[in-house]
Amino acid sequence: MNTQQSIYAPLLDKTFETAVSGFILAEFPKLGGPKIVKLLVKELKAIVEQYYPPLTNLRRGQMLWFAVAKEEKGGYGKCMKNLRLRPVVLSVVTYEDIQKRAESVPQKEIRKSGIARMLREADEQGGTLAETDLSLILSCSNRTIYKNITEYERENNVVLPRRGTVHDLGRSTTHKKIICEKSLRDKKATPDIARETYHSPNAVDRYLGDFDRVRFCLKKGLSVEETSFTTQLSKSLVVEYEDLIEELYGGGEKENVN
Repeated sequence: MNTQQSIYAPLLDKTFETAVSGFILAEFPKLGGPKIVKLLVKELKAIVEQYYPPLTNLRRGQMLWFAVAKEEKGGYGKCMKNLRLRPVVLSVVTYEDIQKRAESVPQKEIRKSGIARMLREADEQGGTLAETDLSLILSCSNRTIYKNITEYERENNVVLPRRGTVHDLGRSTTHKKIICEKSLRDKKATPDIARETYHSPNAVDRYLGDFDRVRFCLKKGLSVEETSFTTQLSKSLVVEYEDLIEELYGGGEKENVN
């Protein structure tokens, strides 16, 4: 080893990998040999780089947030610590937002478009945001976020990819009208509807199946109460489908049951 090597070679070990390797060997000596430790350090480094990307990659108005992985299977009672996460970069404030403020566009309208933008950005990066995420990011109540999303979807006749929809959680995320319209009016297949509305194929088929069952019962002259009993759907849900049937098919659906 020449003089230059003896002086500078030790600096090659002043790395993240060396620090983590030293920690593992000191604190967990029975974990494995050098090859095992090297593989573990490599995986840990990849996780750190994924969850803590360089801040220089963020533009003005953007922030890093941890969303639930879109491919994660939803389910009630499933703890957040057991779910896979996906780091996503969200555009909380954009040039267009500032421009709208300067033009005196109502703050509510700016917030609604911002919510839609962030939900779509997370989805494009393989993650999905819940209303509670947006509530924290925008310092609004959960109820305000929910109302803004509902209004945006109704005004634009779209379904936004929030976690309740993507992972099929909760009745508050149903989009019966849009799903039934895509099937009956647009003649689209279940896989296409599922993709466009961010629902699972099973959820789409369930809505369409309930629609058909309610329509069949009402067409036979059953009352809302009788239809509810027959289909095992709540009365309020039957009424929702009844209104939707009226909108899509108009009157004259009932048959003489005698």
